[in-house]
Amino acid sequence: MRQLFLVPNWLDRLPLWLRAPLRDRYVWSMAIIALFVNLGLFAFLLLVAPQLPPLVPLHYAANGQPDRIEGKLAIFSLPQIGLIMIVLNFLLGGGMYRREPLASYLLGGIAIVAQFLLWFAAISIVRAVLV
Repeated sequence: MRQLFLVPNWLDRLPLWLRAPLRDRYVWSMAIIALFVNLGLFAFLLLVAPQLPPLVPLHYAANGQPDRIEGKLAIFSLPQIGLIMIVLNFLLGGGMYRREPLASYLLGGIAIVAQFLLWFAAISIVRAVLV
């Protein structure tokens, strides 16, 4: 009798804590939404960057005066921070998915909300510089 050898799926090669969340369509949809919002922020900044002056105020004090002024390419730190947040939230969510899937969904939602907050920060900075 011949034994049938099945090629393992790529999901079967992953650690057990990561398999279950990768099979969940809600986790996938939240990750894709967060990545598209982050990609949109990056594209927006690519379109606006040529219009920005060489030095851009990135942070304002409580009295409304800028307290952090850097080169215009430093504004691209916003989508980078957003990408790091996406990766960390989904890794943490994947780690706790088997015990508490709702907490995993919450971290995915927080990643999406954080991307929109970064959009708000980028628009505020661009508006303050260009107006």
